[in-house]
Amino acid sequence: MESEAIARLQTKEAGEAIIERIQRDFQLAPLVARTLLEQLRRYDEDYYPQRRENGQLTYLAVSKASPAGQKLTACQRVAVKLTLHSPDDLIALGTGVAALRQQRLLRLTEEAEAQGGLLSHEDLACLLCSSLATIKRDVHELRKQDLRVPTRGQVKDIGKGVSHKVQIVGDYLAGYTFSEIERRRHHSIGAIRRYCDDFVRIIRLQAQHLDRAAIRSATGLSERLIQEYLTLYQECPAANDRLQILLGTPDAATATPAEIKRGRLIP
Repeated sequence: MESEAIARLQTKEAGEAIIERIQRDFQLAPLVARTLLEQLRRYDEDYYPQRRENGQLTYLAVSKASPAGQKLTACQRVAVKLTLHSPDDLIALGTGVAALRQQRLLRLTEEAEAQGGLLSHEDLACLLCSSLATIKRDVHELRKQDLRVPTRGQVKDIGKGVSHKVQIVGDYLAGYTFSEIERRRHHSIGAIRRYCDDFVRIIRLQAQHLDRAAIRSATGLSERLIQEYLTLYQECPAANDRLQILLGTPDAATATPAEIKRGRLIP
C-alpha cells in the first residue's frame, strides 16, 4: 500500500484523534500530548486490565494446562483477550499484507500464551481470515528468524527462539535508532518505547531482589518474557552506552560500567 494511504489511515486511529484533542484543548505541543497519552494508557492498563480496547476481542483458547495430544473436547478452555488490530499494524501494512499478517500472528500467540492459553493453526486461520497453508508458512518463516511462535500444535518447541519484543530492545542496545527499528521491525516508536520501558522496569525490580513471580505480579508480563529480558541484560556489555541511557541514572556519566552493570545505580 502507498505511504500516503498509510499516513491517511494512521490519522484516523483513535490515539491520533485523542492526541489532536489534547493539543487543542490544553494548548500542548504535539510531543507533550503524545507523551501524556502514552502515560494515560499505562494507567489504564494498570487499573482497568479487563476492559477491551478498540480492535480487541475475547476468544476461547485451549488452556496451557491441557497436555499435548489430548482430545480437543477434553481440553480445558480459557477466555483470552486478543488484539486483532493495533495502530502498529499500519506500519507493517506499509511493507505488505504478509508482514501485517505475521505481525498479528506473533502478537496473538504471545497474548494468548501470557493469559494461559494456546492458539492452534486453525484458530489463527480463523482469526486472520487465512488458509491453514498460509498460517503454516508464516509460522515457518517466523521461526527461521529465531522468533517464538507458541502455537498449541508445537507446544514442545516453545522453548526455541526469543520474543520479538526482546529483539526490538536488543536492536536498540545494538545502536539502532527508534526510527531504524520502526522500519526494521514494523512497530511504532510508541511500542518500541514501551518495550524499552518494560526492560528497565524488570531490571529495577530485580535489583530490589524480587523473584520472577513477584516481577510478573508487578508488571503483568509473562515469566518467560521477564527471563528473556533479564538474559538480554546479563549479556549486554557493561559499558554499553544505550544501556546507561535506558537506566537514566543521574550518576551514569561518572559511574564505572561495572557499577551500572551490577545495578548499584538503579533506584
